[in-house]
Amino acid sequence: MLYRINSIYILISLCMISFQSSSQQRKTIEKLLSTIEKSELMNNTFTFSPDFRRVAFRTTEGKKQLISINGMKGKTYDAVGTPVFSPDGNHFAYSARNGTNWFLVDDVKETPIEPSSTISAYIYSPDSRNIAYVVNDGHKNHFVYNGNTGNKYDYINENSITFSSDSKRIAYCAKKETKNLIVFDDVESTSYDETGYPVLSQNGKHMAFWAVGNKKVYAVIDNQESEPYDNINSIFYSPNGKHCAFHAIRDSKHVMVLDGVESEKYDLIHTPVFSADGSHLAYAVQLSKGNKEGYKHCVILDGKKLKVFETVIEGSLLFSHDGKDIAYKAEDDDAFFMVINEQEGKHYSDVLQVTSVFSTDNKRFAYVAEKDSKRMVNVDGSESKPYSNIYNICFSPDLKRVAYSVNQNNKEFVVVDGNSSEPYELIMGQGEIVFDSPDTFHYIAMKNNNIYLVEESFQ
Repeated sequence: MLYRINSIYILISLCMISFQSSSQQRKTIEKLLSTIEKSELMNNTFTFSPDFRRVAFRTTEGKKQLISINGMKGKTYDAVGTPVFSPDGNHFAYSARNGTNWFLVDDVKETPIEPSSTISAYIYSPDSRNIAYVVNDGHKNHFVYNGNTGNKYDYINENSITFSSDSKRIAYCAKKETKNLIVFDDVESTSYDETGYPVLSQNGKHMAFWAVGNKKVYAVIDNQESEPYDNINSIFYSPNGKHCAFHAIRDSKHVMVLDGVESEKYDLIHTPVFSADGSHLAYAVQLSKGNKEGYKHCVILDGKKLKVFETVIEGSLLFSHDGKDIAYKAEDDDAFFMVINEQEGKHYSDVLQVTSVFSTDNKRFAYVAEKDSKRMVNVDGSESKPYSNIYNICFSPDLKRVAYSVNQNNKEFVVVDGNSSEPYELIMGQGEIVFDSPDTFHYIAMKNNNIYLVEESFQ
C-alpha cells in the first residue's frame, strides 16, 4: 500500500483494501435509453450529459435528419449538427437546417439565423444559462452571446472561444484582413501577424495570449507585451488567478517565465502545471549536463530539481488534490514506471499515465500498467488481474472501492473491488463510471444495438 508520511509515499508490497473480493452482492438494474438502427446512425458519434445519464446522437428518418436523446426523437430537419449538453446537463443545443434556413435549437426552442447564413459553432456558458455561437454569412463571421451580436470579422476561430468561470466574460480569436486579434468582452486587442488562443484567469480578471509581430513572439498579459522570444509554447494562469506563467524559447534555450521572472535555461521544457491551490508550479526539463548514467531529464518543482531519469514522459505530471504530492511517468533502460515524490514505483513495459488518479483525500493513487502485453490496474502498489485493455479508473466517495472499465475477450465489463459486471459490447463514453454514493454507481453501456443506463448497488 502507499502510505503518506511527511508527504512521501512508501511502497509496501501488500494491499489489504484495493482488491479484496466483496462479500456483498451487486444488484444491477438496466434502463433502456435507446435502440439504435446502425444503418440510421450518422458518423457513429455520441454525446453524453455530464452526469452520464443521457445520451444524444444524430440519426436519420428517411431523407431527414434529427437528434435522438434517450430514445426521444426530436423534430426532423434537412440537416442537423452534433448536439452539445449544457454543463449542468439540463439543456442541450444543436444547429439545424431546412432548405437554406438555419436555426439554433436550444432544447426545443428554435432561434432563426439570418438568411444565407450558417452556424459554425455553439457552446454553453459555464453557468448553463446562455449559448454563444458563431454565424457565417458566407463572407464574414460574427459572434452572438446572450442575444448580443458582435462585430463582423473575416474569420472567428470557433475553437478559441473562452469563458471566465462565472460566465460573465468571454474572449475569442478573430481575423481582420491580414491581421489577427483577440476580442475580449467586445473590446479588440492590438492586431498582430498571428495570435494564440486567449487564456482567462478563473476569476475573469486577467487575460493573456501569445502573439507574433515583427518576426518575434510575445506574451501579452493584461494588454502588456513581454520581452520578445523566438517562440512561446503555452501561457496559463494558476487556478487561484494569482500567478501567470508561460513557456518560452530564445536562442534554442527553453525558459519558464513565472510572473515575469525567467527560470534557468534548459535544453527542453514540457508539461508545465500548477497545483490546484496555485501554490506550486512544476514542469519537466532536459538538462544540458547529465548525471553519471548520462540521464538528463527531471522535474522542476518550485524551482528545485528533482530526481534525474532517462526520460520524463510528456503530459504525465499530476498533482494530488491538496498540491502536496506530485506524480509522473518516467523511463529508465526501456522500463516505464510512475514516480511519486521521487519514489519510483514498479517497473513495467508501459504505463498509461492518462489513467493516473489520486483519491480526493490524497492518500491513494491508481494507474494502468502493461506487462506481457496485458494491462492491469495498480492501486496503492497492488495489481489487479490482467485484462486486454483498461479504460477508466475511479474511487468511490468514501474511497474504499475502486472501479474501472475493462475489455476482455472482445467484451467490456465494469470491475469493482475485483468483481466484474455482466458483459456488454461497449461501456460508452470512454468507459466512464459515476459513483452516486459509496455503494451505488452507474454507467452507460451498449448490448444488442440497445443503449442502457446501468445502475448498480451493493446489497
